[in-house]
Amino acid sequence: MKSLQIHFIMFLFLFSSGKSMAQWPLLSSGKELNPSDITHPYSDIAFSGELIDMIEGNIWQWTFQGAVSFGKNKHGLSLKVPFVRSVALGVEQLTGIGDINIRYHLVTYDSELRMRTLASSALYLDLSIPTGNTLYGHGAGVPILTPGFTLAYRPVPQIAIYPHIRYLHSFGEAEYYWAGGNSSSDNVAIRTLQFETIFNYEFNEAWIGISPAFSYSFTSDEGTLSIRPQLGKLFAEKVSLNLSASFYLAGRRRLNSWTYFDVRYFF
Repeated sequence: MKSLQIHFIMFLFLFSSGKSMAQWPLLSSGKELNPSDITHPYSDIAFSGELIDMIEGNIWQWTFQGAVSFGKNKHGLSLKVPFVRSVALGVEQLTGIGDINIRYHLVTYDSELRMRTLASSALYLDLSIPTGNTLYGHGAGVPILTPGFTLAYRPVPQIAIYPHIRYLHSFGEAEYYWAGGNSSSDNVAIRTLQFETIFNYEFNEAWIGISPAFSYSFTSDEGTLSIRPQLGKLFAEKVSLNLSASFYLAGRRRLNSWTYFDVRYFF
């Protein structure tokens, strides 16, 4: 018990030493650089890794991303290029490129106030291009369009709440491992509405969060409930590290869990 208490105190010291308020470095535009704020686009390059623990097997995905913001950080464009390796029923498949994703991000509201108010809101539009091989579970085989909307609300400076809604729409039947909770062998059209609310505690250029989420498939008339804890930190005002994992709580599912990390360099 004493050893556990010592480790816990060391953890708090690592993430809370220094400033106690949720203060972030400023960009040249005068805006805060807050990697946990999903309403604002940034210019960065990133690398991420994902492990999708499926009922039928596992999928590893590594993604390279480049993003640029412009118009005083109100507009953003990003490109994601994933590489996927699937292991289905214990049989390891080939590694190959996944579906490339392009996003346009627009900040629709940005308040100068940062307490007890709606801080910001944003719209985005994702286009997934079917570049992955469907035979190996690397892609959907059809384009997927995903519009989304998110808000940022701060009851106090250290607490941020991000309600988030998005709709996934495939142009044809998709073979995809997260097609509304269906596996890649189901061949269904994706018509999925997803709700998520991120609750973050931000301190010393770091954040700890929890995110309950609900996903409903209009194709299969089924929903799933999941929860996602996360932990992140900004280092040297340029590099951020984010760790998270999703666990499915209720509803018909084909995924047991989803583990994710990303490293971002801002410029």
